[in-house]
Amino acid sequence: MSDSTVNSTVNAISTNGTIWICEHMSKNPRSRGIFFSDNPFSYTLPVLLIQISLVSSLTATLQFLLQPIGETRFFSQMLAGMMLGPSVIGQSAFLQKWLFPPKTFYISKTIAFFGGMMFMFLIGVKIDLSIVARSGKKAWAIGVLTFFIPLLFSSIVFFFVKETLPPDHPLYSSLFSITFIFSSGSFHVTTIHLADLKLLNSEMGRLAISSSMVSGTISLTVVSAVITHENIFSMEDKTANLMGLSLFVMITIIVCILRPIMCWMIRQTPEGRQMKESYIMSVFLMLIGCAFFSEVIGQHVLILPIILGIAVPEGPPLGSALTDRLDTLVSNIFLPLYFLYSGSNFNVFLIDGHTFAIIQLLAIVAFIGKVVGTILPSIYWKMPMTDVIALGLLMSAQGITQVIYLQNGLNITIDEQSYGNALIALAWLTGVTTPFVKFLYDPSKRYLSLNRRRTIEQSTQDIELRLMACIHNPETTPSIINLLEISNPSLEYPICFYVLHLIQLRGRSTPVFIDHQSTSKKNPSQNNYSQHIINAFRSYEQQKSNNLVVKLYTSISPYETMHDEICMQVAEKRVCMLIVPFHVQWKSNGITESTHPIRALNRQLLRTAPCSVGILIERGTLNISHPLTNVAFYSVGIVFIEGNDDREALAYAMRMANNPVVRVTLVRLMEPRKKNKNFINKDPDGDLIHKFKVDCIQIKRHDYKEEIVRDSVEMINVIKSLEGCFDLLLVGRRHASDSCLFSGLTDWNEYLELGPIGDMLVASDSTYDGSVMVIQQQKRSGVDYHDLHLDYGVLLKEEKLTITEVPRDRKVWPIV
Repeated sequence: MSDSTVNSTVNAISTNGTIWICEHMSKNPRSRGIFFSDNPFSYTLPVLLIQISLVSSLTATLQFLLQPIGETRFFSQMLAGMMLGPSVIGQSAFLQKWLFPPKTFYISKTIAFFGGMMFMFLIGVKIDLSIVARSGKKAWAIGVLTFFIPLLFSSIVFFFVKETLPPDHPLYSSLFSITFIFSSGSFHVTTIHLADLKLLNSEMGRLAISSSMVSGTISLTVVSAVITHENIFSMEDKTANLMGLSLFVMITIIVCILRPIMCWMIRQTPEGRQMKESYIMSVFLMLIGCAFFSEVIGQHVLILPIILGIAVPEGPPLGSALTDRLDTLVSNIFLPLYFLYSGSNFNVFLIDGHTFAIIQLLAIVAFIGKVVGTILPSIYWKMPMTDVIALGLLMSAQGITQVIYLQNGLNITIDEQSYGNALIALAWLTGVTTPFVKFLYDPSKRYLSLNRRRTIEQSTQDIELRLMACIHNPETTPSIINLLEISNPSLEYPICFYVLHLIQLRGRSTPVFIDHQSTSKKNPSQNNYSQHIINAFRSYEQQKSNNLVVKLYTSISPYETMHDEICMQVAEKRVCMLIVPFHVQWKSNGITESTHPIRALNRQLLRTAPCSVGILIERGTLNISHPLTNVAFYSVGIVFIEGNDDREALAYAMRMANNPVVRVTLVRLMEPRKKNKNFINKDPDGDLIHKFKVDCIQIKRHDYKEEIVRDSVEMINVIKSLEGCFDLLLVGRRHASDSCLFSGLTDWNEYLELGPIGDMLVASDSTYDGSVMVIQQQKRSGVDYHDLHLDYGVLLKEEKLTITEVPRDRKVWPIV
């Protein structure tokens, strides 16, 4: 039947309450085309393709329009399915005739079930059941109460309403299952909402994930039993026993046979290599076989695929390989088709006011119960009330899991009218709650509200300097170690260095943060993600004995929310400067690699990091000139014009100047009008430069140069003359916008996050081949600190400059 096509002529005959539809059948499912006088809409394949295109496009459009106000994907998918159902677009006889004929709709329904099966399998792949065991008392309390309190509240309403309904009322038999479904929780639903709201890495997000895992585990067990209880008890004892025994046998096969096979596949895959296609195909065959046996033994087609997904070891290499191959296709094509099928069973014209009011009341009572179940333990642990309300709203939001529960119960314990009312409740409750969560909870408030600035300029040299470096791949480890060596970790100038290895979240739903100080002995397997990086830094730390402390961490999270994790660690560790690699890497063979998610991450950090930020552009010189390999001097230059960022770069260079193998040269670019002007007000730029002259110029290897530049052309010429002079050049990112030196430069910037000077040195047409570090000093604090004029690298004039006159040769000489 699935490869047959339907003529536009449909005859419906009703006998004994059963509707028989007679349609003309054709052997060819494909149209020969309009040039052969064929109507494509009379054939299965073209209609199926237009259905998929229509529902996917409508879902994407609604998501684009509603996402800015905080609506998640589920609301857009539900809305698209309802709009294309018989309640809205399906009311048109023309569209119903050509786009949704009965036979083609049956085929799309089959594909929708297949897509739902694949989606639930991916849910299982991404679930880490160990979260339940690792959840703390707070998560356990919230998870348990957010299921049982709404269940208690809803049950009270259920028993009261049931007494008022006659036994022959359609809602009478549906009410029991709907009560449990509204009270249920789902780990995956909560995770999807957190990902769409970009809160996965937040403190509330981690608590919500742990709590929903507890609540979802309880719900999955109880709700599945409730939905199927009528079928089981209506069977003979022998039939029910056989079904239960068959399910137990299949679960045993999955756990004891299929999972060990998948673990063997992982062991056969070398570290860092991709899984063989034959292994991936074998897992797909396991999935299809489990779905088939679910149907054979009388269970729902989704039951065993979910269990198989949970049995798949999460994360790379197998879990990430499966999600990479399936996630986009299933989420953007098959899943909207499943919501189209869900919407096809929703008919607003079947709804009466009395039934509608009862089900909405049940939904509201369950919603209140979940909020109360979140508030009670949160008050005990003294959480901020704003965070508690946001968490309660998030835990009460519904999603795809509840829709699947309703689909399973449709025509078994739930009638079509009650189903439609329940869908309305799921849609409007979720549509209302998630925008409020976005409005109430901002994870950046915790680190942006810090009153104290943490910068190198404001820290004294005799106290421990705290730096943090982000590493995306092991290849950048030598450069970071060399930069750390240049920073002069010593007994007089100790450094505490935090290393954060960043890995994109793939093959799992839950972000992971690993502290290698606490897991190195208890669970060595967790170090495998970052083993090479750990070994390199541990070896370097041992060489420096008591002069340096290195602490290593691994963060596995989505790039969209990775900045929250980094900023939280910066705030907790009281870091003065965060060092991040540039998104373009220069390889030894001259090829550059650009990764846009890393660029977006760097720009987010420039906006929100509660400390100074340094973007390191490494072009090989930090690896070639290794301070630990008997190099005479490591040449470091600073281009100083004016402003906070240049002072932060100079303050960092003055730390480096105490290193006996580092030679520092300060190159100051000055406009004539500023050089000849006598300033009365305090000049922080001049004070810091004077300090550099007093502390460093007396050491012969350090130098200070001045260049008078009148416009941007002369400034560019001076900077070009620095080529080949330095191994590392430090520059500030932002400068005063009223300076004529930057006139017209911002119009040609290739990398706006580097500012005009950094972009000039790194742009594709630049001939400068040394490493560059672009530094931004965070000068303001508070929640309004997001606007940093990131797109231009220039700031309004804030302070007047006073220049200390020191006669000196103004020519910049190359350093040899």
